This record gives sequence, C-alpha cells and structure tokens, in this order.
Amino acid sequence: MIMHKRKTKFSVFVLLFFVYSVSNVFALGINFIERASFNEDKSGIFSIKVDLTQTGRLVSIIKYLNKDYGDIAKFIDHDHLCVIKERFKKIPDINEVRVKYNKEMLTFTIKFKFKNIQALNKAMRKINKGIDPPKITYFSLSDELFVREDINGIAKKLILYQKNDNCLVKSLDLASFFKGTTYTTVYTFHKKIERFSHPLGELTTNKKTIQIKHHIFADNETEESIGNRIHFEKIT
Repeated sequence: MIMHKRKTKFSVFVLLFFVYSVSNVFALGINFIERASFNEDKSGIFSIKVDLTQTGRLVSIIKYLNKDYGDIAKFIDHDHLCVIKERFKKIPDINEVRVKYNKEMLTFTIKFKFKNIQALNKAMRKINKGIDPPKITYFSLSDELFVREDINGIAKKLILYQKNDNCLVKSLDLASFFKGTTYTTVYTFHKKIERFSHPLGELTTNKKTIQIKHHIFADNETEESIGNRIHFEKIT
C-alpha cells in the first residue's frame, strides 16, 4: 500500500511537470467572449461565452498519459449550469435565460435579455461575485455616453483569485500557463459611435458595433482592462 501511494504521488508530480512544460510550448488559454446589444430604450441582449478548446488539447494528452484522469467536461456538469440558470431567472427584469453547453467543443454560453441597465448590472454582479466590489456599476448608458467599468483588469483578477485560492492554482505561473487567454467584448448600439477611449477598440463599417480583443497576459497588455468610454454621434 505504501509503495502504491508513493507511485501515485510520483505520477502526479510527473504529470504536473508535464502540464507546465507543455503549456510553455502550446499557447494554452481560455477565450471569453462578452456580447451585448443595446436598444434605444436601454433594454437588450447579453451573453458571455467561455471557450475551453485550447485547454482541451492539453487535457487529451494528459488523459492519454494517465487513464485515471477525469474528464474536464465533468467539472461543468448539466446540473450546475441549471443552478446558474435559475439564479439568473430570479433577477427582476431579466428574462429568456438560456444556458448552452457543447461538451465536444468544450464551450458554454449564458445568454439572457434585460429590460434595463440596472438589471444587467445585477446579473453581472452575480457573474463576478467575490471578485469585484459588491456595488460596482459595470455598465452605464445615456444618450451621449456608454461606460463599461472594469476596476481591476482581467489579469489582476486572476492573480487575486490565485492568491486567495487554497489549492494547486497557487503553484501555477498563470502568465505562462494561460498565455493564450483572451477576453473579447462586442457591443452593438442603435446609433453611431463617434469616439472611444480603449486603445484596442475596433469599429465596424456602420460604426454601431465596437470590439475589443484583450490578450490578458500579453507583455504589453497586462495592465490593460476591458473598461471603455464610448461617445455617440449627436443626432442633429
């Protein structure tokens, strides 16, 4: 029995060393895509998609080396997603909540409609509970200005989570392990955008949609956030 325990511990050590080594060869990461469409009355549709495809390639290798390794898909089980769905349904002025999970592609999406900006902020506080201040205003929208607030920045949030998490995550070099991680925001409005504050912002041809693709752990982007101030063209 003692020999078995030692063998298990050694296997885990080798496995972790392999994971760390491979993560520096393959640009591993998680891709987050946040989309929102805002109507003139400040209602709209919001979704956030989490894409684990890049991580899935590494998991396949680990499973090949260690047959006892559990499937990553089990950590995102259907029951847990149903709980998330029910929590969002309880928020006033949030409706048509949908949770979509693609087990083969390792992606899941939460999508819902909101009747006003206040409801959207409440939903975002649920998503980021324990990470951001409880009363943070993520979105504000007026006739002239849209603001997306991001206090700490994604990289700083992950590092903060690492410091407070009592598990193996503490020992990881997040910048190396998740160097391929991106957070993309895509916002569409009913009127044209005149200017915006974020240096990575890109407008569509009709100037009504803006996209920011933030490479969280890129050397020149770690201090960036997804926060943005968007000014609309004045209608004369």
